[in-house]
Amino acid sequence: MKMKNSTSLTVGLLTVLIAFGIFDALLIENGRLLTQLDPPITPPNSTISDDVDASTGSSLQQGTRKMGGPNVLEILTAEKLSFMDSKRERSLIEQVIPSDIASIESKVLVQDGDRVGLIAWTESPEVKIYFLALKEALHSTFSPQMKDLVDEVQEREGRPPRNLLTFLDPTINSERVVFIRIRERLYEFHISEEKDDIIYDLIESLTN
Repeated sequence: MKMKNSTSLTVGLLTVLIAFGIFDALLIENGRLLTQLDPPITPPNSTISDDVDASTGSSLQQGTRKMGGPNVLEILTAEKLSFMDSKRERSLIEQVIPSDIASIESKVLVQDGDRVGLIAWTESPEVKIYFLALKEALHSTFSPQMKDLVDEVQEREGRPPRNLLTFLDPTINSERVVFIRIRERLYEFHISEEKDDIIYDLIESLTN
């Protein structure tokens, strides 16, 4: 994997994060938090899902800590995937979200001796902001070679909604890239050629 547009992508994300940070600071100064606004403020044409309690179908109360995500390493083991630290291969979220803003884990995935892709993830109450900022930065960085773009909210009966963003753009990454935002966790996946089924099965296991 070779990242060619990391500088422009980083600048784009940081610009959006700074804008959100300034706005959030102003709200705090006035005794309010961004997450307490009703309805939530998001830029036009954004597709960020509202979290819904799967048992009641009602929105989770603001200020209540949401359920944490599953143990990723345990899920990888259950899916018979080997993993190793991605020292020579960095995820996009690692390259554009500063380490002092969010802690990010990243692993290269292997099955039966073959690379199947990469997974990276971060968890934070501000994950919606990170995801929105990442989307804005990516949309401004896509090349004319970008194809197969899907950007949608997936509503699933009895399960929390999830945001999906996936695309193929050889100027950003030689592999298909998939982002999933669910509750307070953001995942990034890279899918090696002909390994789609393995990664999408993993996505389902991680986002049930």
